[in-house]
Amino acid sequence: MKKISLVGLLACLWLVAWPSQDPLYSQFMTNPFLINPALTGTYPYYQIITNNRIQWTGLTGAPITNTLSMYGPFKSQPMGVGGYIMSDMVGEAESRISINGSYAYNYAIAEDLKISMGLMLGIMQHKIDGSKLRIEDPNDQAFQEGQMYSNIKPDATVGVYVYSSTYNGGISVTNLFGNKLQFDNPESTDTVPRSTIGRLKQHFYIHGGYKYYVNRDLAIEPTLIIKKAAATTPQVDFNVRAWYGQRAWDGTKVWGGISYRSEDALSVLIGVVYQRKIEVGYSYDIGLNKISPYNNGSHEIMITFRFNNFQEL
Repeated sequence: MKKISLVGLLACLWLVAWPSQDPLYSQFMTNPFLINPALTGTYPYYQIITNNRIQWTGLTGAPITNTLSMYGPFKSQPMGVGGYIMSDMVGEAESRISINGSYAYNYAIAEDLKISMGLMLGIMQHKIDGSKLRIEDPNDQAFQEGQMYSNIKPDATVGVYVYSSTYNGGISVTNLFGNKLQFDNPESTDTVPRSTIGRLKQHFYIHGGYKYYVNRDLAIEPTLIIKKAAATTPQVDFNVRAWYGQRAWDGTKVWGGISYRSEDALSVLIGVVYQRKIEVGYSYDIGLNKISPYNNGSHEIMITFRFNNFQEL
């Protein structure tokens, strides 16, 4: 048996509760590509986006997620390519690194309405650092103190996305292969079994948004995402942002809003877009769950750089 500290217990909760197996972002509306590859190629430019989240600040070993993504369209074809790299630290001993590439094909179904279908393929390395585990039983065959455990598995995501100049919606499924989180003991023999701590479960997402222009300078944008995984209740994220700046994107835009994640957190969101090229967003989560008394909330920063348009809308 292993001793479980408070941080260890929180890490376990992070692993088994929604949405532990997929990255969690309060600013999901700024980069839905991370959960739906059908977003690939739906903008007339390439963009690079970093999403960086520190979960439960104030706790040693609290989860930290960093993602770098890039995607865009073909110049003369209704399709796009992209990908992202994700690093996820879960507690002090566990980490994941994912590398993914995506492809999507999109076409018009009406004058101001298009549909896109996307596929993402990649690999994930899942590691456990035994030097940071406290083992009570030295004969424990599952994990040995001081050993490094690593597991590499393929993964895939599929999605569909419908969008216009003012509204959008999509559906996607991640972790299609449902791989086991399984490790070989570095000193394994035929009598020492592989260590299995769980399985990647398929996660289902439904998301959508609408942008309503009050006047040429002010817009209101509500967005919604519903998440569901096996053996969990659905989780809903709903947020509203207000945009201020010229509708034609000349000059600078600013935005701010609030977001609610069911049974988890309330978030405050702010951001700025400079001449459509550079966007910076920040959010702070106020916890509403049982872990809230033990931490100081969660911080998230998003930075986007958009290249020049080279494809007609």
